[in-house]
Amino acid sequence: MSALLLVRHGQASFGSANYDRLSSLGEEQVGHLRDHFTRISQKVDAIYSGSLARQRSTAEILDGSAGCGLATLSALDEYDAQSLIERHAALIGAPLTGLQGSAATLDQRNFQRRLEAVGLAWVNGELDHPQLESWSAFRARVADGLEQIMAREGRSRDIVVSTSAGVIGAAVAHVLGLDDHRALRLSWVVFNASLTRIRYDGTRCSLESFNVVSHLETQPEPRRLLTHR
Repeated sequence: MSALLLVRHGQASFGSANYDRLSSLGEEQVGHLRDHFTRISQKVDAIYSGSLARQRSTAEILDGSAGCGLATLSALDEYDAQSLIERHAALIGAPLTGLQGSAATLDQRNFQRRLEAVGLAWVNGELDHPQLESWSAFRARVADGLEQIMAREGRSRDIVVSTSAGVIGAAVAHVLGLDDHRALRLSWVVFNASLTRIRYDGTRCSLESFNVVSHLETQPEPRRLLTHR
């Protein structure tokens, strides 16, 4: 059987002018995963990444020891959370206070509560707009991306997939046949630089492990390394 090793990107630059880049902590998190792969002699036959900068930077760090190059697949891109938040705020007349600003002033708990409310509205079709990707379209493109990789790579391959939490939630839900709300809730618990492993062959596809962070938990000060944002 082959394995898809789904990696959530390292911590991005939440609260900065450019969120879509790894923070120094994010680079450290991914470096620990790369070193873990080396320690356990993890075979890496191919590396795929979404087109977002934080996803590609994560893939580049992981490729440092594998040296097999990157294939970019936009089906692995995260959904546009900022546009969904703005659409939701406009519809319900809610302020964006506490959801924008520097990392020092952002209320992360308030942001997470709002993001969960936005996600539920999105899944329920309440945010549908011609200029926004619908939930059903997002889930379909993630499933299509997985199928593309599996068909292209075939058997007896270990493939790293550098992507984001929403994509990982949708991918696991696709494999397990979970409903939309469970798919969304899975994405909220995915750690930065975590590892989710899916096994497949020509007839079967199954989840082997989800959201593993042992490569971070075994480091000094593990709590510092365990982040969701």
